Amino acid sequence: MQSLEKTSNTNGYLYPIYVREGNKLDKYKAGFINSQGKVVIGQIFEDARQFNEGLAPVRKGCKWGAIDSSGTTVIPCTYAGLGLRFSEGTISFSVGNRHGVLARDGTVIIPPRYWSISDFSEGMAYIWDGKQFGFINRQGEEVIPLFFEDVREFRDSLAPAKLGGKYGFIDPRAVFKIGARFEEARVFCEGVARVRVENRWGYVDREGEFVIPPRFATAFDFSEGLASVALAKNGPWGYVDKSGQFAIQPAYNFAMPFVEGLAAVSPMGQRTKHFINTKGQTAFAGDYLGVEPFGHGLCLVSTIDTIAYINRSGQTIWEGPYITGR
Repeated sequence: MQSLEKTSNTNGYLYPIYVREGNKLDKYKAGFINSQGKVVIGQIFEDARQFNEGLAPVRKGCKWGAIDSSGTTVIPCTYAGLGLRFSEGTISFSVGNRHGVLARDGTVIIPPRYWSISDFSEGMAYIWDGKQFGFINRQGEEVIPLFFEDVREFRDSLAPAKLGGKYGFIDPRAVFKIGARFEEARVFCEGVARVRVENRWGYVDREGEFVIPPRFATAFDFSEGLASVALAKNGPWGYVDKSGQFAIQPAYNFAMPFVEGLAAVSPMGQRTKHFINTKGQTAFAGDYLGVEPFGHGLCLVSTIDTIAYINRSGQTIWEGPYITGR
């Protein structure tokens, strides 16, 4: 496979870049850089996604496949759609409006027969047949039959599941370990799960006991010990710790989870975003229109003119003209 330049890569990870072609903002090609911003796989794809488990989905023409970090094609670009990332050695693919699962070498391990298939987590993925939800293992066996109204993936051996109009948490045998009594429920993160009761969000432990009472209008999962929450529907957002106390006071109309010690926020009344540390302090100078979470030391950001990767000090590692349509 074509490669523009081969260079050393400090952390061994590659990052997708999107380089505009001509003057149209939504016309671009994709390639990959290393952690120093050097192009190591040329811009020969119509689109590309992040590497995960050593492979990255890429698109040529209208079809998706996958490459390894040397740029070698592992899964030919023959699929109308691939999942966002590899998980536990697998990735979902689509044929028409049905989804199946590929192994990392491109072998079909689950034919496309479901309306939806999640990433694998703890050896299982949830499936949807258009009416009900269940779970399959990596051999494609339906280890939990399709009879739930909704589910999410397993984390810490528990999965949110909806039955009779309420959510609880089941174990891998489909036994409710936390009874179905919540209006909504999400997966466990850092030992707690967010749930909604009487239209307010709180957090429960593995026994189903509230560690943070349901008092938030909106809330997100814990990440690096903090969770972004808002007491009112339209904000402002702040961050609470596991005690439920505000570690960073509500002051934002946009607050992403912390990743690698940094989170992107937008102060009330402002459109642009900047990064703060876990103490709520501005991490470095820089205002951005678009941001993605940090990963492997870099973050993809955009301004009105550019799209760029920055490091955790805010230094620009790679930069190109602004694009849309991703």
